Amino acid sequence: MLQRLANLTQDRHYGWVIFALTGANLTVEGGMRNSVPVVFVALRNSFGQSAAATAAIFSAAGIAGGLAAPLVGWLLDRVGPRRLFPLAGVLILLGYWSSSFVSGFWQLFIFYSLIAALGETTISSFTATATLAPWFPKNRGRVLGLVDAGNPLGQGIFAPLAHVLISSLGWRPTFRIFGALFFLMVAPANFLMQRRPPPPETLEPTRYADAAADTSTMANILGRPTVWLLVLTRMFATFGIHMTNVHIVAFFIAAGYSGLQAASTIGAVGLVSLVGRPLSGALSDYLGRELVYTLGLGMQMGAIVLVLLLGDGRSLWPIVIFVALSGLSEGIAGLVVGAKAADIFPSSALGRVMGFIQMGRGVGILAGPILGGLLFDFQGDYRDAFTLAVSVIAVAVVIMWLSRFSTGKSQVPVS
Repeated sequence: MLQRLANLTQDRHYGWVIFALTGANLTVEGGMRNSVPVVFVALRNSFGQSAAATAAIFSAAGIAGGLAAPLVGWLLDRVGPRRLFPLAGVLILLGYWSSSFVSGFWQLFIFYSLIAALGETTISSFTATATLAPWFPKNRGRVLGLVDAGNPLGQGIFAPLAHVLISSLGWRPTFRIFGALFFLMVAPANFLMQRRPPPPETLEPTRYADAAADTSTMANILGRPTVWLLVLTRMFATFGIHMTNVHIVAFFIAAGYSGLQAASTIGAVGLVSLVGRPLSGALSDYLGRELVYTLGLGMQMGAIVLVLLLGDGRSLWPIVIFVALSGLSEGIAGLVVGAKAADIFPSSALGRVMGFIQMGRGVGILAGPILGGLLFDFQGDYRDAFTLAVSVIAVAVVIMWLSRFSTGKSQVPVS
């Protein structure tokens, strides 16, 4: 059996094993990231802190992950995913368990915002793209969209589960349970079965062959305008999306909906995006990355405006439409940007490129939730915060279109 497994590693079909491992990683990442709105309320109530101070825990996690992302990308290119991903599982376990024993609010910035966040970053969408995309050069958008369904699967499972466990056991036991579950889902399987992609010469060329050339050094990579445009579009989209996502449960509760309704909305969005993410990835292969990105973020903006204007705590239909729009568009900001980067850069440099793009995401995660919390603390509602979020997301769309022309080539799908 071991010999058969060894033979399989030499076959392109082993990409589907990598697909399964990547899906499990993203399920954990989705559970960690999308249980934040539920955990946010629990921590704010437990420590008696302001919305801005509590949001700072998650913003700090974002910036820690963002700053570490280039190093994580370099390590991924250097040592490979088989060594790196099990380490991520250990960091997640250590971070969650240590957080559950803190006696002071500030200690969460060490154990959750730093240690657990580094583990989450290591198994997040940017390393998933760098690990999986080289195995499927002809239909990477479709495959990345399919595997990205792991993220909303984690959201659909762990956001409601977090609410149930926190309500019955408290947030500290919930953190211990989650830490153990996440470790078991990540570390053993990746250690046993994770592999590097086939040699680059056996794969299809990238869509922009000239752009893929001369990426042997970081200076050459960072000298390309496309990299920085992708960093910026990731940053602005994340800023706007996380400004709303971290506060959305608190927004719904303040509007008059129950805590269970608010938490279930997050889970429902994740379940709908089980369809939305694969569909978006497949459409981006045929319609182009920029057009699908525009349509997706347009739906995201529409969802925010809808609940801002019509979410009154009495009618459920605004929540239903919010779930549909958000679910069909969730994850597009990272999915399409990652697919575009994989179109342009070879697998030998993709970890580093995605690491820098992830750094932009980290800046957005830092600034968005804190500013949203500050605007709420000053004004008592989320109207200005959510309006600003829509404006910033629109800027991200414009930058994405600029990146199309920075390569000097038209986009032609690989046949």
